[in-house]
Amino acid sequence: MTRVHISRERNSTLVKKKKAAALRQHGCLACEVCGFDFLQTYGERGREIIECHHTLPISSLGEHGKTNLKNLALVCSNCHRMIHARRPWWSIDDAKAALNGANGSRTQS
Repeated sequence: MTRVHISRERNSTLVKKKKAAALRQHGCLACEVCGFDFLQTYGERGREIIECHHTLPISSLGEHGKTNLKNLALVCSNCHRMIHARRPWWSIDDAKAALNGANGSRTQS
């Protein structure tokens, strides 16, 4: 049995533009959920390391839909994993709220 599949490629140029815009605006590539910055934590090895998350699932764009910079968010790998941990996927705001709620409920020792 053969299955016909429509594949949508991710645009690495758009990811580079998103990173460049963040560097111009903020001077770093920090996670939009938790603020983690790979360069600050790991030094030179962490330069330009960050994941790019589609805030609108590609599947929702339709056959001819295009992703633009406002539909992308820069997130660390941990936050990206939590966003996609189960359906329905979290929005960036959902992830921030969960993180803030968890941090607010932790006890200090």
